[in-house]
Amino acid sequence: MDEWVPLQATTLKENVTNLLRQSIIDGTIPSGEELNQAQIAERLGISRGPVREALGQLEQEGLIRSVPYKGVIVTPLTPTYVRELYSLRSALETFALREGMARGDLDDVQSLTRIVDSMRKAAKKGDSRELARLDLRFHSLIIHMARHNLLERTWTPLKIGVQRCLHTRHSIYGSLDEVVGNHPELLDAIVRGDVEGASALLHQHILDAGDKLCEVWLDAGEPSEAVLP
Repeated sequence: MDEWVPLQATTLKENVTNLLRQSIIDGTIPSGEELNQAQIAERLGISRGPVREALGQLEQEGLIRSVPYKGVIVTPLTPTYVRELYSLRSALETFALREGMARGDLDDVQSLTRIVDSMRKAAKKGDSRELARLDLRFHSLIIHMARHNLLERTWTPLKIGVQRCLHTRHSIYGSLDEVVGNHPELLDAIVRGDVEGASALLHQHILDAGDKLCEVWLDAGEPSEAVLP
């Protein structure tokens, strides 16, 4: 948190919320760390009110939680959480993909194509942050393809957890080309209109990504509920 600077007095709650959220997502504030209202307010040069409001918002988003006798801590990423998140992702995204492909919106396919092209370029440049952004954008667009309002509202809070996992997962690959992975194959299946093939590729892509994250604990010999680095 040393790189934080005092914020302007406008839209303080939004500024603090965005700063803390992004710091948790990208790992600047690690899993399990305690967040102290007074310390955060002092570092940012503001009163405690906006910090308290920001922490309330982040708790609703599942990024932090209150622990008796410990205070407010950043919610840990655990194997159980990752497996639950990625199995739910698979169910939601494959449903959305089937619905979207049935609609056959060419603009959606063109948007997916542009994203995959940008992912390849980001991987070549070694830009992991941009690649994580594009990865999330690709999967968010698959959700949007369904034009299903309740599905999109369900996806919104899950997306924050996915962002955290993407930042962690991308850091454990030997090459960013591995992050691009089978996105091009998935896109090809979508372009061909191969619903079964695309659904199978998407399902396997998501489950493999979750398994890759969970391998961190196994390789480290950690207990099943250890916190990801």
